[in-house]
Amino acid sequence: MAELLRCKSCGYVAEAGKVGDVCPACGVPRKMMEPWTDPVSRRRRYLLGFDLHPIIDHFSICYATSALAVALFVLIFPEVFRLTATGVMRAFIGVLPLAVIGSFLSGLFDGKVRFRRTTAPLLRRKKVVGTLFFIFATAAAVVTFAVGPFETWVRVLVVLLEAAGVACAFVLGRIGKDLLQPLFPG
Repeated sequence: MAELLRCKSCGYVAEAGKVGDVCPACGVPRKMMEPWTDPVSRRRRYLLGFDLHPIIDHFSICYATSALAVALFVLIFPEVFRLTATGVMRAFIGVLPLAVIGSFLSGLFDGKVRFRRTTAPLLRRKKVVGTLFFIFATAAAVVTFAVGPFETWVRVLVVLLEAAGVACAFVLGRIGKDLLQPLFPG
C-alpha cells in the first residue's frame, strides 16, 4: 500500500508520491503534511470509492427539481406548449419515484459499508425523510397519471407535492453532508 500523507491544516489525504510542494486541497506547504494510516480496510475503502450513493442522489435531486420546474411552468402557463410541457412533466414525475428508490437503496448500502449499520440517529433521520420524499414523489405520480395533468387543482397539487419533495431532498443533502467525512474504523 502506498504511503499516505494527511494535511494537518485541512485534513486532506493523498498518496505521498502525488503531493507536490503544497497541499493539493488548501495550498499550505508540504511540511504541514504528516504520515497517515487509513483506519478503514481496503475492501471498504474500495466500495466507498465508487461513491454510488452521492452519484445516484444527484439523479433524484435533478429529477425532483426538474419536475418542480416543469410543473410550475405548466401551472403558470397552461396553454404554452400544452401537450409537450405536460408530457415532459409526466416523464419527470413518472421517473422520480424510481430515482428516489435508487437513492434510498444506495444510501442503505453506503450506510452499511460506512458505519456497519443503518440505525444511528442521523441515518434513521435520513430514512424517515427519504421515505417522505418517496411518498411525495409517488403521490404526485399517482395523481398526475390517474387524474391527468390538465385540471388546475391537479397542477397545484403536483407543484405542492414536488416542492415538498425538493424540501426533503434539501434536508437529506444537509444531513448527508455531515456524514461524508465520518467512517467507522476497520
